[in-house]
Amino acid sequence: MIKLDILLRAQPGPGWLALCIALIAGVAVIDYANGYELSVSILYLAPVFLSAWIFGRQAGVVMSIIAAVFWLLSVLFMNDVYVNPLIHVWDALILFFTLAIFAVIISMLKTALGHADERFVTVLEGLDAAVYVADEEGELLYANEPYRREFGDPGVPLRPPYPGKEGEVHDARRERWYFVQSRAIRWVDGRLVQLHLATDITGQKKMEERSRQQQERLQMTAQLITVGEMASTLAHELNQPLAAIANYNMGCVRRLRSGAWNAGELLAALEKSGKQAERAGRILQRARDLVSRREPRFAACDLNEVIAEVAAMTAIEAEKNSVRVVTDLAAGLPPVRADTVMIEQVVFNLVRNAVEAMRETAPGDRRLVIRTSAGTADTVEVAVADRGHGINPRIEENLFTLFFTTKPRGLGLGLHICRSIIEAHAGRLWFSRDPSGGSIFHFSLPIAPA
Repeated sequence: MIKLDILLRAQPGPGWLALCIALIAGVAVIDYANGYELSVSILYLAPVFLSAWIFGRQAGVVMSIIAAVFWLLSVLFMNDVYVNPLIHVWDALILFFTLAIFAVIISMLKTALGHADERFVTVLEGLDAAVYVADEEGELLYANEPYRREFGDPGVPLRPPYPGKEGEVHDARRERWYFVQSRAIRWVDGRLVQLHLATDITGQKKMEERSRQQQERLQMTAQLITVGEMASTLAHELNQPLAAIANYNMGCVRRLRSGAWNAGELLAALEKSGKQAERAGRILQRARDLVSRREPRFAACDLNEVIAEVAAMTAIEAEKNSVRVVTDLAAGLPPVRADTVMIEQVVFNLVRNAVEAMRETAPGDRRLVIRTSAGTADTVEVAVADRGHGINPRIEENLFTLFFTTKPRGLGLGLHICRSIIEAHAGRLWFSRDPSGGSIFHFSLPIAPA
């Protein structure tokens, strides 16, 4: 049996024309042989269809005339169907017009299908993305012009990272990145194949890489700025343990020189001196961590300990600005997944901003509250509230915008970097107004997995 898809793709040729005429003759012979007891005239539609589809409308009409003539001749040779021969001619005309109308409809249908196919192919060829079809063995069945231009003809089909899924694919040979989408479709021969759509995202990937590097540079700059602003605080913090170490050591020296010394007292003094040295080392290590360039190290982190550490670290600066720092830490909070040093930097920046926001506030009203609480959706929240002048509503939407600042000597990096760090931890940083006056900056971090 001739397959339909073969007929649809058939090209004009004398062999098809001869086949159509032979089919008409065969139908006429069958009608004549059985004396029209079993009429098969309906089969004339087959050669008319073939001729109209393959050769066009005129060929279909001509084949309709031939079919009508063959039918009339077969009837006239029998000479006993109708008494009046004109009735045979009338029947032949009806058969002709019926077949001719059928041929015209088939020709119009083929033209419409051809236009639809052309429009579909034109759309596929005009896409910027590469569209191609491949079977399970990887054989390329169809490829549009962007695919042929990018990968060559026939080219090597790109596959998504997982069958039936979409994802990014790196073509190492061309040093390009593509986002490949695929879905299963039924091909013209009935096979189940994969339709792929590959979009070049190399420019996007390069932009993301540049953005990542820029973020790293901005974060490094913010860290250096933070350390610069911490210099005076670190000097005060280091002065205390260093002075204590000097006092303990000089006390031990005086006792040893006098000859009146007690081993227990010397041991206690040296132990206290060692603890002060460890304290100074932790202060220096904290400063070193802040300026070091490194990848985030996520681990289970106790936010209450981070808040306590930052409160102690900023106590001298707060006291110098007559700011009373209050910590309201919820008990029993689960640990969060975070890089402790980075979160310390976020809290330090928010606390420093809060202290600066209260410079015009009356000294007795300068109160800074750092609060921790259980958030929603398995998170822990931190809030830093001040009693400053508040945020102007006109600039509120630009608070976290890069390089936006209201400080005379500000760079507009602090809050932007803080938000980048929190978002890198899969958290959220936002601002709200304190009904009693001032501003509150909140951030949330996800709970560490058990």
